[in-house]
Amino acid sequence: MKTGREKSKFNNFIVQGGILAIAGVTARMLGLFKRVPQAYIIGDYGNSYYAAAYEIYNIIYTISVYGLPISVSKLVSANVSKGQYRNADKIFKCSISLAAVTGLITSVLVFLFSDNLSRILNEPMSFLALRTLAPTLFVVSVMGVLRGYFQGLGSMVPTAVSQLLEQVVLVAVSLTAAFFMTKKGEKVGLILHNDKYRAAYGASGITLGCLAGAVTGLVFLGFLYSAYRKRLKKQIYRDPSHSIDSTFEVFKTLLLTIIPIVISSFVNNISNFLDQFLHNRIMIEKGLEEIKSVNWGIYSGKYSVLIGVPIAISAAMGASSVPTISGLMKRKEYDEANNRIERVIRITMMIAIPCCAGMIALAPSLMWTLFSVTQPVAYNLVRIGAAGVVLFSFSTLTNAILQGMSRLIKPIIHGIIALCIHVVILVSLLKFTDMNIYAVALSNNFFSLAICIMNIYSISKILKYRQEVRRTFALPVICASIMGAAVFFLDKIFQKNGYSRIMTIVCILIGALIYFVGLIVSQAVGKEEITAIPGGTRLYGVLKKLRLMS
Repeated sequence: MKTGREKSKFNNFIVQGGILAIAGVTARMLGLFKRVPQAYIIGDYGNSYYAAAYEIYNIIYTISVYGLPISVSKLVSANVSKGQYRNADKIFKCSISLAAVTGLITSVLVFLFSDNLSRILNEPMSFLALRTLAPTLFVVSVMGVLRGYFQGLGSMVPTAVSQLLEQVVLVAVSLTAAFFMTKKGEKVGLILHNDKYRAAYGASGITLGCLAGAVTGLVFLGFLYSAYRKRLKKQIYRDPSHSIDSTFEVFKTLLLTIIPIVISSFVNNISNFLDQFLHNRIMIEKGLEEIKSVNWGIYSGKYSVLIGVPIAISAAMGASSVPTISGLMKRKEYDEANNRIERVIRITMMIAIPCCAGMIALAPSLMWTLFSVTQPVAYNLVRIGAAGVVLFSFSTLTNAILQGMSRLIKPIIHGIIALCIHVVILVSLLKFTDMNIYAVALSNNFFSLAICIMNIYSISKILKYRQEVRRTFALPVICASIMGAAVFFLDKIFQKNGYSRIMTIVCILIGALIYFVGLIVSQAVGKEEITAIPGGTRLYGVLKKLRLMS
């Protein structure tokens, strides 16, 4: 039986994760909104150039400063939980210095060597987008530390608001810049007798929006930190601890925490990089150079964007879990850590599983609704890769849980093993079958599945943890299957005379209602889960009046 204090802690944990999840999904939805007109403005070639530039940027960002926000969050949380605000402040200041230096160096190097880097993925026309993206490395480095600091203090609101502001500006600037840059690219293409410059300049316009959005997020967090400084000074003044870690010790701790996180993330991110590299290389070898960029444009600009929306929830829940679980492990509250892990996995699966079923059932209509495309490549990719929503969500979340448990080496080992399996399957499918781009989606599912199995085994072994199966997996799968079958037949009826965006939205809303009622009737969710979410108490009251809950 939980005490009132324990319930309050759990509710706050879920609320903080919920805030970040809602912001993450909203930001992804805004990104999805951007991708729809983006596909029209820069086309599949432009999307391919943008994807190539972003993959290179992502790898460099991961190597240089990706681990800083998570490390800051973890270390600040550990110190704050013990009331050591002086050390927490010193960790923040050292982290900002490290982020500024590494961010500046990587920005300059990427800008200077953009031509060479763009050829790695056999997309030399992506150099313009990469050059425009280079300064963003410096901005996101510093911004990431500020986000990690506030998360370590136990508040996800600054991160959530900055994400939304960043995305709003990104969408507005990206689409505006892409529109005008494509016009310029057309003129350059006419002069140089190369029509691909239109798409290349358009992709560069999209990356300009990334820079503008990042600057907006950084400015907002900077103002927020300035406002918080007065409160922080009072906390430092009341800090009873007299021993403060030396600058050397702080940097040493940061690096020892960062390096495993960076390697783990690098293994996961290099998977996307290798996907594009191997796909493009083998397609050229098979004489299919003309379709490689188009297919990859569909994969990165349509398929990846769609499945990325629900995966954002697991990423947010994982980010909120790291400082919380880290604090519990530090205080040796293992039973409560087990409880938190079980609940966060259950909530994430309750969202990811129906998303998977809905995407399989509505794949053609979703592609038409969002991108006005009816190519079988687009919706078949969704159906093949839909399972990845569940698998990626689970692997992302369990990676974060292991990091919160200070088992930083485990995700690295698991990632390397999964990457080897992934590459073998991908190369085999590309070389010996005609699956082409479908091979990328399918092999990624195996990559995530391998990580899921190894991660949950490690968590179970370390904490003697046993994941509840009935309410976490079995009942959501049954409810999602019923919902998926219902919306599949509804969609067939509604779209009999052609695709309709309104009818697709109606199908989604009906499906969500069927699934939610199914969860309530089957008792997959109870009062505790409902009341833990924002506005849940009022919702519980309504459900009780309708006699759906006791």
